[in-house]
Amino acid sequence: MKKVTLQDIAEVIGVSKNTVSKALRGAEGVSAEMRSRILETAMKMGYKKIKNLPTKIINVTILCREDFLVESTFWSNVLYGIESAARNNNLKLSITGIDVEGEENLSIPQTITKETTNGIIIVGTLNDEFIKKIKATKIPFVVVDHYSNAIDCDYINTANENGVYKAVKYLYDNGHRKIGFIGNNEWAFSFRQRYYSYVRSMEELGMYVDSDYVWLDINLKGAEFFRDPEYFKRKISITEDFPTGWICANDKIALAFMRSLEDMGVKVPEEVSVVGFDNIEMSAYSHPSLTTIDIPKSSLGEKAVNQLLYRMNNPEKPYEDIKLYTQLVIRSSVKEII
Repeated sequence: MKKVTLQDIAEVIGVSKNTVSKALRGAEGVSAEMRSRILETAMKMGYKKIKNLPTKIINVTILCREDFLVESTFWSNVLYGIESAARNNNLKLSITGIDVEGEENLSIPQTITKETTNGIIIVGTLNDEFIKKIKATKIPFVVVDHYSNAIDCDYINTANENGVYKAVKYLYDNGHRKIGFIGNNEWAFSFRQRYYSYVRSMEELGMYVDSDYVWLDINLKGAEFFRDPEYFKRKISITEDFPTGWICANDKIALAFMRSLEDMGVKVPEEVSVVGFDNIEMSAYSHPSLTTIDIPKSSLGEKAVNQLLYRMNNPEKPYEDIKLYTQLVIRSSVKEII
């Protein structure tokens, strides 16, 4: 059997022999994605001289709103992306949950030490002091779907501003001029971004933001808000000159809102149009099916792994704030009005 050479691998991938050599030696100058592709190709071709093959342990540290994490197809898809990229890069994953008490007490799990953990992916919101304590361990880490000006590190996020603008513009293009927003700024960084983006988008398109049409006091703790329509029914009953269009900070809020409107005899989209955010699976099967903003959930996870590998190999390089763009998914919950 012919011996596989660096040149053979380079020709298969379409890169230089020098690039292949750098990737297999773990040297700088090769992106994490290209390094992963070269390693995978080399192993498949039977190349025997691979040095520094990654055997990293990545602990995915999660502040666990446990019911949210268990139920959320959003997070399961992000984790799927992490797991997929980890397999492709020959990494061993461990997932460590952080409960509320542990976060408040700044208790780093005993399983996370510099001796046992080569990298950490923080998924979702953790308070600044907890993340600072993670940073103090000197273990390379990245943060997914969260951001803090107080902490310099690598972030992987959704381009929430662009997504909300697409939602507002779609309602605007369909004739809506009174557009409300439902969310909770205290729930997550992404929710705050989406609210502020709603305000900017409304102003940019020349529409007035009425405080009566902005509902920021929804209680999102636990899953009961999704099953209990009383919040929405109370809000709907006291809101005069009801907006014809609504932006919701995520799909679960949008679906609960539509259910409450239906219970009160308000038809969607004939009387009220609704746009969600996230494109979770159930949004396609609601009645009517929900127009929403699709987040590349698996790609968030994949990017996190690639960025972590880059950070491990390039600890002195500047931190990066990576944003993945969204897409408007048009379904049946928005109606054009005259």
